[in-house]
Amino acid sequence: MSMFERARNLVRWSPPDVGSVAHRISLTADEGTWVKLEDFHEHLNVVFVVFDSLTDPTVDQWLKEWNRRIGQFESLETVVFGIHSARTDDLRSYRQQHGLEFFLLYDPLAIESRALRCSSRVAPVCKTTVLVVGKDGRILFSERGQADPVRALEIISSTEGREATQLKTETEDQSPGTNTGPGTGPAPVQNVDSTKAEALLDEDDGSYVLIDVRTLSEYEADHSPNAVHIPIDELPHRYRELNQTHRIICVCQAGGRSAAAAEFLTSIGGTEIFNVEGGMSAWSGRRVTGGQLQS
Repeated sequence: MSMFERARNLVRWSPPDVGSVAHRISLTADEGTWVKLEDFHEHLNVVFVVFDSLTDPTVDQWLKEWNRRIGQFESLETVVFGIHSARTDDLRSYRQQHGLEFFLLYDPLAIESRALRCSSRVAPVCKTTVLVVGKDGRILFSERGQADPVRALEIISSTEGREATQLKTETEDQSPGTNTGPGTGPAPVQNVDSTKAEALLDEDDGSYVLIDVRTLSEYEADHSPNAVHIPIDELPHRYRELNQTHRIICVCQAGGRSAAAAEFLTSIGGTEIFNVEGGMSAWSGRRVTGGQLQS
């Protein structure tokens, strides 16, 4: 290969081919959840929106267009993630500033982006690229630059054999009494102590669900008898098992992971989402410890 051809390849390095097996990406989301592509295998399609700037207005508007269509992607059993090499706190601030409902993944030195052929070969930076990975782990859509989300939706729709839901207009979104002023976003997470959590679980209609988002070993050692166990890193593709996205109480060991889980649930439209402050370390109610019910 000539020097010229090598130089051209450095510049024109193309993203993965459609039909190829996707790199098994594993990154931390801006709110702390560990996101692994393999966790979505056979459950959900995954869109990775890799972007190169936190200060470019054209990127801001492009990501907002993806955000506007999140409901359509969800209707096709598809989850969307952004990817950038900025630190998680910067990504979190950026997401909140622009009202994005999908999480941004921290890719230090663009290492995973490089494995996805979505980074520069000569510098550790992300290159704007969109990849759609099907439920079988293969690339369905691959395009460098600010790809149109509609094109990705069309590909996923064809694969799923059904149409996405219709995109709501702003008028349809703004139902009577809805707050549409600046800063409007997902309903806030409500922090409660264990006494309040148990009172909610004991209500007559039985509509509240408690999820324990700790590891299996933590859960087996000590948990509430009312808890459904879903580890936090599995929540993005297992939350449908709850059969509801409202009236959910999250608990972990100390309150940090459950706060992240609660934030995720509100980001997908959940309402009346609660986080148990202090987690199981401060749980004063009924619990199963070593196989026996404790009060």
